[in-house]
Amino acid sequence: MARSYDFAIFGASPLAALLCGLLAHQHGMQVLRVADPVPRQRLPRGIDVALPLATRPASWRLLRAAVAETASLLANIEGLDRLDRTDVKLVADLPQTAGALAHLTHVAAGYGFSSRDGIFRGVPRLSGEVDLAHSTVQTVGAGRVMLMPGSTGAELTLDGDALPAGQIILADDASILDLLPDAERPAHLLAEPAMATLTAPAKRIAAGVMRYLDRGVTLMQREDHSVLALVTGHADGAGRLSSCLAGTLPLQRRATTHYRRLVTADGAPLIGRLNPSRLVVIAGLGSIAAFLAPSIARLLAGVPTDEESAWFAAHDPARTDRSPVADIVETPL
Repeated sequence: MARSYDFAIFGASPLAALLCGLLAHQHGMQVLRVADPVPRQRLPRGIDVALPLATRPASWRLLRAAVAETASLLANIEGLDRLDRTDVKLVADLPQTAGALAHLTHVAAGYGFSSRDGIFRGVPRLSGEVDLAHSTVQTVGAGRVMLMPGSTGAELTLDGDALPAGQIILADDASILDLLPDAERPAHLLAEPAMATLTAPAKRIAAGVMRYLDRGVTLMQREDHSVLALVTGHADGAGRLSSCLAGTLPLQRRATTHYRRLVTADGAPLIGRLNPSRLVVIAGLGSIAAFLAPSIARLLAGVPTDEESAWFAAHDPARTDRSPVADIVETPL
């Protein structure tokens, strides 16, 4: 272990792992990752596909460059087997959502993400864990690290001893929910219940990934034809899920888990430093989080491009007017 670190990054997500590796190896930083191993039996709580619920051209422009850079990064670390492509279908039930989806489709086509009948073909998907075993990144379990308020912001201890860190990053929902007190959470960052379910093998669904925007349900069919279902929101999750699987019922559930996730009230990502804790939070990126790792790493290292600087400034938690970045909000019926 080093005596101090440039970055301490909390999170077990692919985004957190990629950020650690990029900051250590591309930017030459001392990086500590704070994360417990993810149990192999645990159901995934998200799907990493490069298709945002975004109508803003700036977001699609940033993503287009990020996808190419992420593919190059994975090739350099012999991780291209973790990047594949799948078809994604977006489904709207309400007229307002259908209008927003039509606008999204038009904007996405301008950046090379074309679709037909709501299906986007060959969308990049990141699957599997990002391995840091051969990295210079140091990893410790979450139980060994304490986060406490200090005179100039949050401070860390490791096994009870002070551990200086230049920046402390909360890089996934679980770390923010565990470590950021409700009183310090930005008002437009909301926690909501969610459920993940794995079904028995089912009939083939219309696309590899199906997102029902007004029902708060995402389906992903696996190679054995079982379906991973992610359901958000409070009311009648089982009923909303059944409505999306109507053509395949009855269907046995193999496993189910309940958890909480973070969303923003306006549908736009939130990335930046909080006061007075000085913690950096990364939230609301949805399915594209891992693909933006190279851009976020440059932001944290202080070397973003001009375009990245403008995009991140618009999504900073200190910004009071979020209307210029407000986007599609998934609100289950």
